[in-house]
Amino acid sequence: MSAFAVNVLPQVSAPTASGASHNLRGAASATAFLPQELGYNSRTLAVAGLSAAAASMLHADRKRKSCRSQKAPVKSRGGESIETVPIKPAILATTEINYYKLDRIDAPNIIESVRSGLKAMKQIIEATGSAEEKLRASLCDEQVMSALIPMSRLPVFSKEFGLAFKHDLDLLHALKQIKYFWNLPQSQVAILMTQLAKQLEGPTFSEHFEALTEELCQSVSHLAPIKEVSKTLPGEVHAKYMENAIYLESADSHALYPTSIYRQCDALTLATPDAATIESVMSTTITTTIKIARNVLDPNNHLLFDVYKPLGRCVAVVDDKVDGHFGADIDKYFASNGIEFTKLVFSGNEVDKGIEDVERILVAMKEHRVGRHEPLLVVGGGVIADIAGFATSLYSRNTPYVMLCTSIVSGIDAGPSPRVCCNGFDYKNLYGSYHPPVLTITDRGFWKTLHPGWLRHGVAEIIKMAVMKDLSLFELMEKHGPRAVQTKFGTEGDSVNDAEFQDVCDLIVGKAMEGYVRSEYGNLWETHQCRPHAYGHTWCPGYELPAGMLHGQAVGTDMGFGAYLSYVEGWVSEEEMHRILKNISDCELSLYHPIMDDDAMVWKTHLGIVEKRGGNLCAPIPKPLGFSGYLNDMTKELLAQRMHEYKEIVSKYPRGGRGVEELCVDVGLEDPQSKKMKSRAAAELGNAKVVAGKLELLEKLKHEGLLDEEQFKAQQGQLA
Repeated sequence: MSAFAVNVLPQVSAPTASGASHNLRGAASATAFLPQELGYNSRTLAVAGLSAAAASMLHADRKRKSCRSQKAPVKSRGGESIETVPIKPAILATTEINYYKLDRIDAPNIIESVRSGLKAMKQIIEATGSAEEKLRASLCDEQVMSALIPMSRLPVFSKEFGLAFKHDLDLLHALKQIKYFWNLPQSQVAILMTQLAKQLEGPTFSEHFEALTEELCQSVSHLAPIKEVSKTLPGEVHAKYMENAIYLESADSHALYPTSIYRQCDALTLATPDAATIESVMSTTITTTIKIARNVLDPNNHLLFDVYKPLGRCVAVVDDKVDGHFGADIDKYFASNGIEFTKLVFSGNEVDKGIEDVERILVAMKEHRVGRHEPLLVVGGGVIADIAGFATSLYSRNTPYVMLCTSIVSGIDAGPSPRVCCNGFDYKNLYGSYHPPVLTITDRGFWKTLHPGWLRHGVAEIIKMAVMKDLSLFELMEKHGPRAVQTKFGTEGDSVNDAEFQDVCDLIVGKAMEGYVRSEYGNLWETHQCRPHAYGHTWCPGYELPAGMLHGQAVGTDMGFGAYLSYVEGWVSEEEMHRILKNISDCELSLYHPIMDDDAMVWKTHLGIVEKRGGNLCAPIPKPLGFSGYLNDMTKELLAQRMHEYKEIVSKYPRGGRGVEELCVDVGLEDPQSKKMKSRAAAELGNAKVVAGKLELLEKLKHEGLLDEEQFKAQQGQLA
């Protein structure tokens, strides 16, 4: 059994990347010598488990060195180095495998080198020549190389890097991507250098970069990656880039051969010397960007252009209703920008949120040969966000996607969410995974075409974040929520020309989004259940589908009940409880539905959610208003009692606590329960036809003497 390949190397000094020579820097030597007194001078020793030779050596050496610990950094297959860590005298040390070796973050030096590279590049692109010639000349410049090569060696996905550039998030975004310059198309490098120029030197300075990018993107060669462009550069220049590429192969393969530029992995792996026991802690780091924007489909808006122009095409999954309203605008955007566009239209209704719908998207992605480096564009509301996001998580095990949100649910909840899913076996979101988009864009302009009931039920997702995370957002919703619902968040009527209200609407959406990711992104894989954004999602999953309710309407009932439970616990005052209930009611959401009178159903849901949450109820409820608390103890009898007490309170609210257009059928959508019953009836009819056909065949076989009476009855009994 081969466990490791351990290279025992002589000590060497690592070249550096500083200065004009661009020699490799930061390559820590893998140094270790076998004990010379034992006569072992071999440079490489293959270890199969613990080889006989090594075992003999260690046994002979153990007596003399039983009281002295040792360290020996060595080379490992799949890891940069192995360093033995002394555990205790006379016992073989544990092996530590380090997978990557990245440079230290020095923010001032990074900024200075990038600025120097930009200034040198500006002088080059101001001269005459084609865009391709200018970019090649820039790549040959020593200062440009001194900016690009060190960037490829930095831990750009680390918290330290993010904090170092937190003052300018657009700058941070560009720096994270320029790390991968070697694999990026030259048009994408031009786009990133333009962004860096704008953020570091200002709009006037970046004008020449913008002109270069525009010309380059119109050339036939703009898709050529820098690694191919490098082959056309002078030999000594290409050699310097190749020197860096060779270094990156062991120091950070992400920068050399990335599957996509949006994910990185790392691990700490420890092994006993005989590899009989291995312990590892593994991590995946994902980068994502969220933008609250306007006029995204204006051909001059570069949010989508910057992603898809360098890829040469865009494959998109589009909600069928969105295609009806905005399909022509989407087509025009990509056509105007010269981007090949493939549009795959799917239903975005709750009734079409099954595993078979996910499979249809998977098949379509395969038919169009979507690569793992190119983000699928997903355009639609919450259902499309869920099923298309789920499909990308399954496709080739992981494929990135961009989410263009067209509804309020996707715009501040399902869109940026890492939780992608579909329904199954009458259970809400039974199947799923954790796979956030690499870019989420929310544009309120899409909301003007929403049915009022579709928009209204999405408001529940804003209220939940306000109640649990942001008192100032709650106060905004108290003051502006009803008008936001009535005007479809400033997209209808006089509100369109009310600049102050437009800013308020953007502020509400932005605050809701910020509260959501503050709650969600630190617990990406639900490794614990203190999840404020699950407020309103504890008991309603069990009755939302059977009642035929819109998701947000069902969430409203759950939020109201949670507010009452918080009041009973003494976590919010009676006044605060009624403020929450009034906000829900004023936005025309449900506080109650008769299905909540079914104590057995509610308790069954309660047990299911405890199972789903790892054995804890951990129901998020306010503690106090604007802050999160968690209720974990609830008996069957007490749950029924509290539910009946709650009903008595909300029955005094407008509409008896009911919502406006609270059912799917009220807003023109098919009842999920009705579709389920139709599917079940069709399946039963099909089964009956199959059974009838088999009985007919048995009769024929009996008539022809191929089955006797006893055999016939036995077979008939099996079909009964």
